[in-house]
Amino acid sequence: MVKIYVDNVRFSYRSNPVLKDVTFHVDEGTILGLVGPNGSGKTTLIRCIDRILDPEGSVFLDGTAIRDMRRSEIALNIGYVPQTGAKIAAASVFEVVMMGRTPHMGWRASDEDLAIAEKAMLFLGVENLADLEYNELSGGQQQKVLIARAVAQEPKVLLLDEPTNSLDIRHQLEALSIIHRLSRETGITVIMAVHDLTVAARYADRLMMLRKGQLVAFGTPDELITTERIREVYGVESKIFRDQEAGLIVTPLRAISEATA
Repeated sequence: MVKIYVDNVRFSYRSNPVLKDVTFHVDEGTILGLVGPNGSGKTTLIRCIDRILDPEGSVFLDGTAIRDMRRSEIALNIGYVPQTGAKIAAASVFEVVMMGRTPHMGWRASDEDLAIAEKAMLFLGVENLADLEYNELSGGQQQKVLIARAVAQEPKVLLLDEPTNSLDIRHQLEALSIIHRLSRETGITVIMAVHDLTVAARYADRLMMLRKGQLVAFGTPDELITTERIREVYGVESKIFRDQEAGLIVTPLRAISEATA
């Protein structure tokens, strides 16, 4: 079943086109990795899907145009984790995670809301931070708390903009494994912007390559991650290895000069 359908989406900042006629769909329970160089439009696309930005073209969730949905309805269906820690007024970690329950709550939190928030913190391994001030955490800790907040939201679609950007290697592995397990266990659809092609190949079911705001290729990691495609999209010579345990590994070698690219 198609969960998200993006149809001919275009977006410009002032007169600068950032997305150009992007069309694709993501099936339910799929993890889609958005890859491409800096400035290729990954963050803008994620914000267009969540209607933080209002693009030309259309985005559909379960066949309904997101443009026609109320903000509260979008929040019931789509969770969004920004690239860097959000600026939040003084609040404990538990209070931040509880913000994810806002679309579901009445005047006060129910026992079920509290239990779901606690489960989300356990899922992300931040339960020991519950009473600490969010703004006093490290960037990596804040990022895990924001993912926990999105999980507590119980969305049908989870949008992640560079979810491991502030995390060290161990916490990157933990967070991505959690996201992968969440998708497999709940059927949630995940769309995440990723810089590291090796990480993208390991955790994504499908990849979408963007370059200068245009969709260059869409397919499985094995189909898309080739030395020829990396040269075309990134302007980089690379070697690709396949390991039985680690899977596909991309090693950049050298940048290609504009004259030879």
